[in-house]
Amino acid sequence: MEGIAKIKERILEEAREEKEKIISDANAQAQNIVKQYEQKAKDILDDILEKAGKTAEEKRRRILSMAQLENRKQLLLAKQQIIDEVFERAKTSLKNVPLEKYQTLIENMLLSSVITGNEEIIIAEHDKNRITPDFIQKINNTLSGMGKQGNLRISKTYGNMIGGFVLKSQDLEINSTFDSLIDIEREELETEIAKILFEE
Repeated sequence: MEGIAKIKERILEEAREEKEKIISDANAQAQNIVKQYEQKAKDILDDILEKAGKTAEEKRRRILSMAQLENRKQLLLAKQQIIDEVFERAKTSLKNVPLEKYQTLIENMLLSSVITGNEEIIIAEHDKNRITPDFIQKINNTLSGMGKQGNLRISKTYGNMIGGFVLKSQDLEINSTFDSLIDIEREELETEIAKILFEE
C-alpha cells in the first residue's frame, strides 16, 4: 500500500510540475503574443501617423500653393487695372490735345492716308469744331498741289471715337481713329508700361 501511495504521490507531483510548466509556457507564449501585437499595433500606429503626416503636409503644400496662385492672380489683376487706367488717361489726354497740335496731327495723318483725294472723313461729334470744313479745305488745297483730287469732305454721320478719323471711299475704309491706333499698339505698349510701372 505504501508503494501505491508513493506512486500516486509521484504521479501527482509530476502532474503539478507539468501543470506549472504548462502555465509557465502559456504565460511566456501569451507575453510573446502580447509583445508581437503591441509591436504590430505600434507599427500600424506609426504607419497611420506617417500617412497622416504626409497627408497633412500635402494639404499644407496645396493650400500654400493655392494661396500663392490667388496672390499672383490678384497682383496681375491689380496690374491690369493700373494699365487700363493708364490707357484711359492717355485716351482722355488725346481727346484734350490743344487745337493747333491736334490739327497738325490730323493734317499729317490725312495726307499720309489719302489715296485719291475723293474720300469722306468720318469724325467724332466732339471734333466738329476742330476738324471743320475750312480745315479740310486747306488740306484739299495741299492735296491738289500733290496731284490728287482735293475733294475730301466731312461725313454727315459721326463716329464713336475719342479722336482721329475714318477715311472712307467707295471700296475702301481706313481706320485712323486714336482708339484703333491705341488698340493696335496696346500689346507692345502694355509691356513697356509694365516695365515703367512695375520695374519688370
